[in-house]
Amino acid sequence: MASLDQAAAHCFISSQRFRELLARGAIAKAERGRYDLDKVREQFIRHLSKMAAGRADNGSRLVEERTRLVAAKRRREERQDALEAGRLVPIAPIQRFIENGLRVTRDRLLSMPGELSYLLAGCRQEQVFETLDGAVREALEEIASPEFAARAAAAGLAAANIEPHHGEDVDVETEE
Repeated sequence: MASLDQAAAHCFISSQRFRELLARGAIAKAERGRYDLDKVREQFIRHLSKMAAGRADNGSRLVEERTRLVAAKRRREERQDALEAGRLVPIAPIQRFIENGLRVTRDRLLSMPGELSYLLAGCRQEQVFETLDGAVREALEEIASPEFAARAAAAGLAAANIEPHHGEDVDVETEE
């Protein structure tokens, strides 16, 4: 029979490490000074074998990390495949196109009073209404036109063939 310190020395580990193994249950606890060195050695070797095979506590965390890494790589490859197949498109280029289109439309609408005020000076109310109504409708029809949506879609598909820039790797699924 041996003490805890003697059992630790028998396994070539520190007393502190031996206590950690006792706490984990890798080595069975015994009464003070009553450790059977043959049993301790056998339990320690089994623990080392489990660690080497990846089945011990430390190994299970490593296996979990590897599993998460493989799953993340798989998801990334699936997204890349969907992107290349045209089922996903990057949002950033489409968003920039729409923002620019709306900015141009906003600027156009805001400049209308200045452009039309000279034409409408001295005109009758009916003529003023028709001119303003026509100009506003023309600007709004441009936004609602199928060509506007087609240009937005084309910008997204063209961007799908380009590597995403930093911060532009957000994807969106398109409806099929």
